[in-house]
Amino acid sequence: MTLGGFAGTVLVIDLTRGVISKEPLDEGLARDFIGGLGLTVRLAYENIRPGTDALAPENPIVLGVGPLVGTDLPASSRVYSVTKLPTSGTIGWSGSGGVTFGCMLKNAGYDHIIIRGRAERPVYLEILDDRVTLRDASSLWGLGVSATCEALWKEYERPAGVLAIGGGGENLVKFSMAYVDRIATLGRGGFGAVMGSKNLKAIVARGTRGVSVADRKGYAALRKDIFERMRDYPYLKEWQEIGLIKSFSFVEKETYFTIKKRRVSCVSCPIGCKDVVEIADGDLKGLVACSSSAINLFTPVIYGMKDYRQAIKLIADLDEYGMDMFEFLGLMVFAKSLADNGLISRDKAVPKIEVDSLASMEAWAGKVARREGLGDVLADGFPGVIEAFGEKAEALAPALVKGMHPYAGPGAALPWHLFGTMEVGQVLDPRGPHVGASGSPTYFARRPLEVFPKHLARMGVPEEAIDRLLPKGAEGERAGLRVGGLLRHSHRWFAIMGSLGVCARAQINRFYSAAFCAEAYQAVTGIETSLDALRERADRAWTLLRLANLREGFEREREEVLPRQWFGDRGFQDYVSEEPLSIEEAEKAIDDYYREWDWDPKTGVPTERALERLGLKGLK
Repeated sequence: MTLGGFAGTVLVIDLTRGVISKEPLDEGLARDFIGGLGLTVRLAYENIRPGTDALAPENPIVLGVGPLVGTDLPASSRVYSVTKLPTSGTIGWSGSGGVTFGCMLKNAGYDHIIIRGRAERPVYLEILDDRVTLRDASSLWGLGVSATCEALWKEYERPAGVLAIGGGGENLVKFSMAYVDRIATLGRGGFGAVMGSKNLKAIVARGTRGVSVADRKGYAALRKDIFERMRDYPYLKEWQEIGLIKSFSFVEKETYFTIKKRRVSCVSCPIGCKDVVEIADGDLKGLVACSSSAINLFTPVIYGMKDYRQAIKLIADLDEYGMDMFEFLGLMVFAKSLADNGLISRDKAVPKIEVDSLASMEAWAGKVARREGLGDVLADGFPGVIEAFGEKAEALAPALVKGMHPYAGPGAALPWHLFGTMEVGQVLDPRGPHVGASGSPTYFARRPLEVFPKHLARMGVPEEAIDRLLPKGAEGERAGLRVGGLLRHSHRWFAIMGSLGVCARAQINRFYSAAFCAEAYQAVTGIETSLDALRERADRAWTLLRLANLREGFEREREEVLPRQWFGDRGFQDYVSEEPLSIEEAEKAIDDYYREWDWDPKTGVPTERALERLGLKGLK
């Protein structure tokens, strides 16, 4: 393969037979789907047989890194997976900061990995340039995430990258995740359980080949431009020092500085949004914990835990098990409600479920991860609990989307009252709820509408669409916001960045534009790419993900339903007017999202016209 940016090889692993093969990357598909997330979606569409159970050996895992991964453009390290997820039953993507893993995979010579089948006994995948081997993982099975990573680093040395699961994934907990280099998470929705169902404990990658660039002069100019803009940003130092603490008031800066040990960045990232902390005093003095953001470590405080030190200890435990903290804590609140209402008997709720107690939550985290007693039911997430305890339990359940607890909104872990792109996006993203707005300016903020046009233009929203998304009043001022329509363009922007391999977090996202991305993609790969062409390829990838789920029997009436708990007293408010929002008004945002994609506004099925335009018509 002569393209720059791409390694040129897809690694195919058959765990059942223990066979490893290498296939050349299809250059035509690389051009049509950009790479990274887009091409991972395409390969998953080819390899996932409709109707396959998420935890069956037949459900493949497809991993991929984009063409900018391995270059030194800022924060170009992302790793993506696409598989059928056990919580939602949908074909969903998972994304993670690549730390060193993404770069090492590309440097070893691989753009994508397709993993099929199930190993007879626990294994891990070793990728060392041309040498690719399945290794016995019996000594790793049962270890936590950090312990697994440390054991592999001891053998392979840094900067080898490691993707690993903990006990939650091994025991098929449906909200378990994989972790990249022990600090970044991959797989809300149960990706860790999919790995566990395959007896795949970890993947370790180390490569020495480097990444080629097609137009070195053009690339150098683009690199110089973006780094100069970053250096000139007045809040750069603040982002580097405190990261997301800047945006969330429930964590005091003084507390953060008390525990801050060091910031950690993914390869090529000049910001460093990840954290290593060390508790400085109290009974837990000396405890070291790491996280993709220190914000995560304080999450139990939102649920009533008084001592932030205990909150950090609980999250460290959950990370070691490899379990989604948001899902676990929301589930324990639900379980407490069921116990308080007599649906869970006292003899099963032992120890007593107290979400604000470290001792109680540590005990329950272990029971869930090991599937002990009631923990076996809780390990199947909200759908499993509702199935076990019936209609009365369903009536007590919190807001759920695709079987998961939303991150943001009324009654969620991150309370938020305005109905923006992240909020409706929790329903419209095929994988279900997640924290992110794909670069949209509505992310945890109420900004004046006059700042939107410049922001949307940077995201690559066409001028005619901006006027449609931000209708004007009688005097020509911006007077409204079509949230659903904006989400459509936010999803395209996310698909662009994900396909390139660039981090979408706000502190990096702000320095990229869609026009810059088109130039960077062309300079790195040598593929002639206009902004219009890049937009079309991103649309093709996102629409194909939609088709993959429609092929699974996906229906609007079942999968894209707004939770009733989001509306009424203390429910969502309109983003612009801040007036209470009814469920009927909110559903119009879904209609708008469909229309903006040129999908049927009632069903969400792409029109023949849309499929024809994207070259997807007749795809099986």
